[in-house]
Amino acid sequence: GTAKYFYPYLLVLCITMGAESSHARGRLNDLATDTWTQPINGVRISVYTPTQNYKDPNAFQLSVLFENLGKEKLIILPESIHRNYQSRDQGTARYVPFPGPRISPWKDAFTLLPDRRNEIKFVGMRDGDGLWISEPGTYDLSIRYIIPQDWAAAYARDFPNSKVQPWTGSIEGGKLIIKFLP
Repeated sequence: GTAKYFYPYLLVLCITMGAESSHARGRLNDLATDTWTQPINGVRISVYTPTQNYKDPNAFQLSVLFENLGKEKLIILPESIHRNYQSRDQGTARYVPFPGPRISPWKDAFTLLPDRRNEIKFVGMRDGDGLWISEPGTYDLSIRYIIPQDWAAAYARDFPNSKVQPWTGSIEGGKLIIKFLP
């Protein structure tokens, strides 16, 4: 009896949820495409935050999108994404490195195929081997992604059978205005 109503309801629910998810992805891509950098060595990046105004630093969300406009597969190293905060008022932001050994730059590395995008999501204020601590205020937030040329040589030496090389170069992503108001 109830099954004949349950399955159509479930179908409508799934279609609705899928449409919402698709709409949300489309919205993210629309927002992110406004902040794409010019390509450098075949790669461009974009930054986006759904938490432009936040009260809890642990709830701050940041997305960095990579797009490979080149013809070759590339290795992207997320541990080499770093934030830069510039105050728009009296607040200050400072970077505090973690004690102990450095995190390997190869941690969480991934291959980015030609004509593909990949999104990396960050939650909180962690940045590589440290943490950003900021005072309440308004900041310009930009992203830097820097991979020195000698890293590609080290990668080729350490992984001689790999047919994929790390992307090398330096990109700074567009600025986001964020407000930390606890």
